[in-house]
Amino acid sequence: MPPGTPTTLGRAGRGAKIPTASGFGPRRHKVRELVKRQRSTRTPARRRRPDPRTQWPDQVRVWPPDDREIRPPRPPQDLPILSPEEFLPPPRRGRGRAAVAASVVVMALTLATGGVWAVMGPADCAAADRVRVTAAPEIAPVLRALAERDADRTGCAQVSVRAGRSYDVAAALAAGEPGPDVWVPESSGWAGLAATGGAPARVGGVRGPSVARTPVILAVRQARAGRLAAAAGRPTWNMMSAGGRLSLRVPDPRRWAVGQAVLGLGDLAKDVSALRAAIVPDPAAALEVLGGDAGVAAVTTEQRLFTYNAAEPEVPASGIYPEEGAVSLDHPYLVLTEDRTRRATALVFQDTVTSAEGRRAVRQAGFRDGEGRAGAGVDEERGLRAQEPPRLAPLPVARAARALDAIGEVTAPVRVLMLVDTSWSMRRRVPGTAGTRAALAGRLVREGIGVLPEGSSVGIWRFAHGLDGGRPYREVLEIGPVTGRSAKIRAASAGLATGVGGRAGLRESVLAAYREAVSHASADEPGLVVLITDGGPDSGSLGLDELVAALGEESDAKRPVAIAAVGFGPDAGRAELTRIAAATGGRAYLAGTVPRARQAIRDAVTRRPCAVECRD
Repeated sequence: MPPGTPTTLGRAGRGAKIPTASGFGPRRHKVRELVKRQRSTRTPARRRRPDPRTQWPDQVRVWPPDDREIRPPRPPQDLPILSPEEFLPPPRRGRGRAAVAASVVVMALTLATGGVWAVMGPADCAAADRVRVTAAPEIAPVLRALAERDADRTGCAQVSVRAGRSYDVAAALAAGEPGPDVWVPESSGWAGLAATGGAPARVGGVRGPSVARTPVILAVRQARAGRLAAAAGRPTWNMMSAGGRLSLRVPDPRRWAVGQAVLGLGDLAKDVSALRAAIVPDPAAALEVLGGDAGVAAVTTEQRLFTYNAAEPEVPASGIYPEEGAVSLDHPYLVLTEDRTRRATALVFQDTVTSAEGRRAVRQAGFRDGEGRAGAGVDEERGLRAQEPPRLAPLPVARAARALDAIGEVTAPVRVLMLVDTSWSMRRRVPGTAGTRAALAGRLVREGIGVLPEGSSVGIWRFAHGLDGGRPYREVLEIGPVTGRSAKIRAASAGLATGVGGRAGLRESVLAAYREAVSHASADEPGLVVLITDGGPDSGSLGLDELVAALGEESDAKRPVAIAAVGFGPDAGRAELTRIAAATGGRAYLAGTVPRARQAIRDAVTRRPCAVECRD
C-alpha cells in the first residue's frame, strides 16, 4: 500500500482513519494492544464481590463477606506455635560494650567463687517456687509455649501454665479457696461473677490487659449459609429468637462465657428462659451438632470455628457475623497474687505475653490480638472474616448474675403436681374443635410434662366432688420421675377426659395438693402445683380467705412450692386464681383460646415470664 493511503479499522476502530505515512500508526496500535494485555494480567487492587444471593449455596463461606480488599486465598497457616526461626528476638544494636562488660563481670564472679555460680544457678532455679498461671483451655497452650520459650532463653522456668475452666476457677474463688497467682479467664466478666458469688472484693476489682480477643458469632453448615443469605439479606441477632430462622445451640451460659455473650442480644434479652431448649453442655457440643442437623446454628467463637474448620471436618461450617456487632471475649491477664516477688515475676511474663512475639502467637492460634487484629489464617478459607466486627458491650455483671440465676431456675429439676378440674363444666365443647374442655386439659398436661427440665418429677391429680368418698380429689399418677414413665403419663393424661362430672371442689383440692407438693419438695428440687381449671362456682366449705391463710401457714422456706394457676374459658375466676397463686409466689395465667392455653401451660411449667395475659 502506498504511503499516505488511509486505512479503515472497521468496527474495532469505529471507522477511524489513521495516517500511516511514517509507519507510526501501526506501531502505536501495537503498543496500545500490548499495554492493554499487560494491564489485563495485573492483579486488580479491588474486584467486585459476587452477590451471595446469586451464588451456589456451598460457595458462601462467611456471611456477610469481608468489606476489606479481597486478596488471593492464602494457604492454611499450620506452622507450629512459636517456631524458633520466627520468634527469635532481633539483634539489638548499640549494646555491644554493655554486653561485653556484663560478660566480664560474670566471668570474674565465677572465677572468684570457684565456679559455684555455674553449679548452683540451675539447681536453685529448678527448686524455685514458680508463678502459677491458670488460663482458659483455649488460650493455655499459647501461654505455655511462651513460658517455655522464656525458660529456654533464660535457663530458668519461672512460670508454670495450666488449663482451667473459667467457671471452675470462679467457683473455687467464690468458695474461699486460694486462687492462682495469675488468672486468664475467657472474659473479664468471670472476675466480677466470682466476686458476686463470694470471692474477695479485690478479685472483682482486678484489671489487666487483653491477652487475646475472639468475637462470639454464629456458625451454620456451609451449604446452608447461601440459602440464609438469599432469604434474609443481612444477618441479625434476632434470627435466634423463637420465631427466627435458626434453631440454636448455645453452650451453657452458667459454665461458658460464649453462652453469656448472647444473653442481652436480640429478643433473647426479653426472655432469658427461651434459651433452655437450646442449651448444650459445652462449646464443642454446639459445633458437633452441625454435623447431624442442617437446620441448626451454633453460638461459638471465631477462634473455635477457626480450629473446627482447620481440622477439615466432613461438614465445614460458615461464620455468620450479625450486623449489630459481637461481644468479644477478651481473655484478660489478671494478677491475683499479693506476694511482691511473685507479682514482679508475673508482670514480667505479662510483658512477654503482650509483646509483639506474644501477639503473633495468639494470632497464629486463630485469636485476634488485644487490639483486634487477626492473623493470616482468619479468612474466608476458614469461614471467617479478617475484618473485626463492631464490638458490643457485654451485660454488666449485676445483670449477668440475675440472668444466670434465672437460667439456673428454669433448667433445674422440679417436682410438679398437675391438679386438673374434671367437674361437670369440663364436659363442654371447646369452640372450633370436636373435643371437650377435659380432653383439652389432658393435652395441656402432656405438653406441660414434655417441656419439664431433665431430671424432673411429676404427678397428676383430678378434682370434682364425689371422686374419692368424702374428698373432692383423687390421685391419678403418683409423683415420680418423668424418665421411664412415658406410657403411664400418656394413660393418666388421656384418662382425664373420661368420668367427668360433679361439682367443683377447687379450694379443698388446692390445699391438699399444696400439702402433698411440700412433702416432696426440697431446697435443691422445689415444687410446683399447676392448677388447670375453667372456673365456675366452688361448692366446698373452705372459703377463699381461709385458703389463702392456710397456704401461708403451710409454706416452708426449706421446701419451696409455688402454685401456677391456668384458667381458660369465659368463666375462669380471674380474681380468685390470682389470689391463690400470689399467696405462694406463683402466677395466674388466663387464656381465652386454645393456642393461648397451650402457651400458658408451657410458661407455667417452665416458670417463664408471661407470654399470655398474667395476673400477679
